[in-house]
Amino acid sequence: MIDIHNTNELNNILNKLEPNAKPLWGKMSPQHIVEHLAMAVKISTGRINSKFYSTVEEAEKIKDRVIRSTAELTQGIKNPILSDEPPALQFADLKTAISELHKEIDHFKNYYTQNPNIKHTQPRMGDLDHKEWLTLHNKHFAHHFNQYGLLK
Repeated sequence: MIDIHNTNELNNILNKLEPNAKPLWGKMSPQHIVEHLAMAVKISTGRINSKFYSTVEEAEKIKDRVIRSTAELTQGIKNPILSDEPPALQFADLKTAISELHKEIDHFKNYYTQNPNIKHTQPRMGDLDHKEWLTLHNKHFAHHFNQYGLLK
């Protein structure tokens, strides 16, 4: 697993990501995954509000599998707020998207330093605190980096 708070590690991984690389699975391009990760970080700080798509019982089961275990996220895991096709790209290029991702991660670090007890809604797991979001982000980033063979 990675640590999104480790800027050097994150930079080393993102620097290996080529704009035209083909994924080992899935349909998202390198820029799509970077923009997707930035969106997830925005949800975790309330910059994007998310609807809750599960029951409390389902959310607890998902938290057990995703946050409270050491298991990695599996290929083909579905996010209820995403369609089967990648969305339109928001930024001009991969380099710009990576810069925006770094800004969101910096905001995440500062936000939870200033608001240590706040929670924000994750679509399938409900309200998560900083520690839960950090665990999820670390696994989520690793999942998409593995999609491009970046963690070998």
